[in-house]
Amino acid sequence: GLMFQDFALFPHLTNLANVMFGLKAMPRHEAEREARLALDRVGLGGHAKAYPHMLSGGEQQRVALARAVAPRPSVLLMDEPFSGLDRRLRDEVREETTAVLQESHVTCLIVTHDPEEAMRMADRVAVMRAGALVQVAAPEEIYKHPADLFVARFFSEMNEVSGVVRSGQVATPLGTFPAGGLAEGTSAIVAVRPQGVRIRRAGQGIPGRLDRRRFLGVVELVEIAVNGLDRPLKGRVRDPIVLPEKSEIAIDIDPAEVLVFAAPDA
Repeated sequence: GLMFQDFALFPHLTNLANVMFGLKAMPRHEAEREARLALDRVGLGGHAKAYPHMLSGGEQQRVALARAVAPRPSVLLMDEPFSGLDRRLRDEVREETTAVLQESHVTCLIVTHDPEEAMRMADRVAVMRAGALVQVAAPEEIYKHPADLFVARFFSEMNEVSGVVRSGQVATPLGTFPAGGLAEGTSAIVAVRPQGVRIRRAGQGIPGRLDRRRFLGVVELVEIAVNGLDRPLKGRVRDPIVLPEKSEIAIDIDPAEVLVFAAPDA
């Protein structure tokens, strides 16, 4: 089965007829029964006689999903199926789609450039670069133990600091971190996720200056100037910040949010 990015519904056919389109090998009464069951499964049984243009974008995508699963394929291919939906609707339709796929016991291959979507929907994630597989693993494994810097960057914004492996460690302006088995003298990149940056009062950690802060609701996005770094350190902090911009502060780094890789050109 195939589910397209742009729905690809026939505008001159009802939603029921759209779903029946892939069931032409069946007698008509059986095809209609299967199509109605598929529409019921995606919560659109009451819109069988309506036309696609009468539905919202999310509802049209659910009709497309019903059409794809109605023939009961053993494998379903989905080409960035949610990219045309707004964020709130995308989350809702993704959850509904996952439930339908699990209920239908269909093996599904989803193409996406959204790392959160991959982790929310997939049992296994495959990351590709230049036409080759870089890493295939469960979502938690691929996030916590990315195969290389390319994979790590894909699943999270990173603060990247260069260093050299000495005695099994890499010294940086943000502290010294285990080199993860890299050979002595290797040029390395220490990658720190923004959520690993913790703000302290001045004098209680690595000195820095709070250059910028933006309230995002659950977290604040901050930029911190640190001596020895060429660019501001970006952080996502949950604790409220009561200090104004340009205040002198201190930081420390959560080692659980630090990854060390050989530099790409090493």
